[in-house]
Amino acid sequence: MESRMKKAMKIRGMKYLSVFLVLLLMITATEPIWAGAFSSEKPYEIIIESLTRGKTMPDLDKVEAAINEITVPAINCTVKIENVSIADHARVMDLTVAQNKRIDIVNTGRTTPLTEMVDHNLLIPLDDLVKKYAPDLIKKEADLLKGSMLNGNLYALPADLYSGMRSGFLYNADMAKKYGIKIADIMTLEQIEDAAKILLSHDKYLLSQGGGNEDPVLLGILFPDVKPLDHSIIANGVLIRGNDKKLQNAFETPEFLQYCQMIRRWKENGWIPSDSLVSGRMANDLFQNQETFMTWLSVTPTELALQQKNYSFNIGAFATTEKAILTTNQVQSNGWGISSTSLQPEKAMEFLNLLYTDENLANLMMNGIEGIHYEKVSEHIIRYPEGITAETVGYYRRLSYFGDTLQVYQWEPTTENFYEELREFKANLQTGPFWGYSFDITPVSEEYRAVTNVLSIYLPPLECGMVANVEAAVNTLNTELRNAGIEHILAENQRQLNLWQQANSLG
Repeated sequence: MESRMKKAMKIRGMKYLSVFLVLLLMITATEPIWAGAFSSEKPYEIIIESLTRGKTMPDLDKVEAAINEITVPAINCTVKIENVSIADHARVMDLTVAQNKRIDIVNTGRTTPLTEMVDHNLLIPLDDLVKKYAPDLIKKEADLLKGSMLNGNLYALPADLYSGMRSGFLYNADMAKKYGIKIADIMTLEQIEDAAKILLSHDKYLLSQGGGNEDPVLLGILFPDVKPLDHSIIANGVLIRGNDKKLQNAFETPEFLQYCQMIRRWKENGWIPSDSLVSGRMANDLFQNQETFMTWLSVTPTELALQQKNYSFNIGAFATTEKAILTTNQVQSNGWGISSTSLQPEKAMEFLNLLYTDENLANLMMNGIEGIHYEKVSEHIIRYPEGITAETVGYYRRLSYFGDTLQVYQWEPTTENFYEELREFKANLQTGPFWGYSFDITPVSEEYRAVTNVLSIYLPPLECGMVANVEAAVNTLNTELRNAGIEHILAENQRQLNLWQQANSLG
């Protein structure tokens, strides 16, 4: 009897010891197993931008609540999606630093070049953060990270893991069918103008430039020989022609004059709205209302798949260039950066890593909640539930990219073949001759701002076809650009490019 009691006490003692050892292990662990769901630290609220066209989202709170069910146990944070109209984004970014407004994750390059955002102290370097808190994302980004480097530092993470494109346009496929407009995979300027003549007979515009801006968007699309270097055509007007390594002023080229004369002719012919400079109506709004036939687009499998759900009519895309090319400009035009006003940049980086690895989180942010904002028609293809349309849906993604596209459901009429096509697209992508080069505007930031100001004044009227004497207006523009210091910018850019080329040839 006594022996059995001793044995029982021994077994009970071993159990207590085992429990003690487990508790000791949990207490001394570097990352306790309850770190997410049971952390005593209050979850940090991450504020992330989502670029929109200004439409409200009545179900935003529901989506945020569903997102938080994933992020709180995973990384102990909640998420607030801050919708920002694309028309206001540049102004909002400027006010963020000026007013020290807290935001954690921002869209980079969409309305303001990455180099300008860095110059304005909007962003923090990400090198150490990404290594420590986003190892999975580093593997997925791979060589794309080169595109977001400035002076050896990483300032943004490419939002689209499948960057690269052909220049071209999104068009109304129903309108093309109705009016007998022939569309080819690659369209010439002459073919586009033939379409404009047909559209005019049906009281439809070819396209709209909106109110114009300081970036001649259509120049490089309709005149493919004009090859912008990085974001340079936006503010310092330089370009590469063919394989020439000497930078030129884009605004002094014959193509720019032809471009402005073409826009004037289109306006006189009635192919584009005559009041776009002053109407305040955005180009995409006119396209969505089926008043215009097409609007510019980066022609990629991803972009076309994302666009369809935004419209009540069928769409298509055509290119003006043959090969899909990956350039620094494309990567920098669509990135995620961490704001200099973020209180916990490390938590923001943890979230980005989670966003690009957790397919449930990515689908919530891209598509909303299943059964409310979409329903499945196959394993990866979705559509709006009955009675819901692009105009009435309570949550939508419009311009920002969230997550790995290969993990995100796609909308009808996209098929399951999309995912293999996307893999093939990336495998066959070519890089541009200056892939990885970024111009640091810091040495000429004063001239940069002056040139941008000149362009904002003189370019919109040319972009909207409002100037009768185009050649005189272009001459005046170039005089003002020279007075603002565009030649200093050009020389500095050339100097940096030469050094970059030397370093790469040695490496």
